[in-house]
Amino acid sequence: MQQQPSADDEGVVRITAHRRANRIVRTTVAMPGAAARSRLLIGLDPAAAIDTLAAVHATHSPRAHALALGQACAAAMGDAPPDHATLVAIERELAAEAADTHLRRLLIEWPQALGHDARHSRYNEFHRRLRTKTDAASFFELGGDVLDLVAREMLAGFFNRIRMPHNLAEFIERADTGSILGAVLRDMIELGPSQPSAGRGVAILGTQTAAAWVATIGPWPSDEFVAHPTFAGEPAETGPLARHAASPLVRLLLDRGHRLSARLFSKIIDLADCASRMRYPLTDEVPPLLDAAAAGPGVGMARASTARGVLLCWVRMEAGRIADCRIVPAAAWNFHPEGAFCREACSSIDESPEAAMRRLSLLALALDPSLPYRIELVEDTGKGRKRA
Repeated sequence: MQQQPSADDEGVVRITAHRRANRIVRTTVAMPGAAARSRLLIGLDPAAAIDTLAAVHATHSPRAHALALGQACAAAMGDAPPDHATLVAIERELAAEAADTHLRRLLIEWPQALGHDARHSRYNEFHRRLRTKTDAASFFELGGDVLDLVAREMLAGFFNRIRMPHNLAEFIERADTGSILGAVLRDMIELGPSQPSAGRGVAILGTQTAAAWVATIGPWPSDEFVAHPTFAGEPAETGPLARHAASPLVRLLLDRGHRLSARLFSKIIDLADCASRMRYPLTDEVPPLLDAAAAGPGVGMARASTARGVLLCWVRMEAGRIADCRIVPAAAWNFHPEGAFCREACSSIDESPEAAMRRLSLLALALDPSLPYRIELVEDTGKGRKRA
């Protein structure tokens, strides 16, 4: 993910961090308008809308967006649910797309962010296979290869010990043992705790079915919810950390205040989960990555789990065409004005502009807005503001 795109690029997440007395005191995030992208779909039939949406989101979860839209349209028109074979194929396709996203972050972008060599050739080896539609046997084999990558090259030190690590020193030792991410995890932990300045992180967004979302939000979401979603009236974090916060290893990091490292480690666990879904899709132990429900007359709603978090899509159909559409991506949760990024961006200790920029860049990478982003530090002087 790029940090310094063209300033006039409309598809850029603009992050402004306000400093006072050497501390970040508040942060604002300007996200590209999702409503404008949704309006591109109005008046189109489902097939044309799916092609359009996949093109708009070509670089971030295009299949999840397309499949969620398609299922929401089908639910709105009262179509019969997909058969089991179709659901299995969808589950594998979404798991492969999420695994590809995780691998790019873990093998290329996280190492580069901390000054280590990226594993381009290793990523490309898997990228080609994960982006190619294939049969069940090939998905099973590919999922096994991804699991081997996790067990032998990412988490070897944890798999080769009987006892779980009891402290950060043991965690770093396990991470450093035969792991291509050991140095990255070690550097992240050595940067120190990354708790919000107020001491309390945002709530974790649990996994809900599409029907549960309709029951919670209603048949049609408000404009405020689409722009700044909340759950039970509070901002919430979605994504790998939300899905794996109960993992003992993730909990060890969270309990010691290392939320950034916990997010990075959760991505590795989520990668393994994606690989397992490619091998054994739709097991009773885990919810499906995509489901849909009728939300009202002519209205359908779909929920998809992506590498970045939950994706919600409402569609209103009239005469076989989309009359209205609302899409809530994961970034709307994690970059909410009172959400995980804005809360954790504020600092409780003095730091240089360089240190602040590095910390904010790592936080943005951990929460992954899916689009290129630009961070600007602004000094609040009391008489106005100036760039740091």
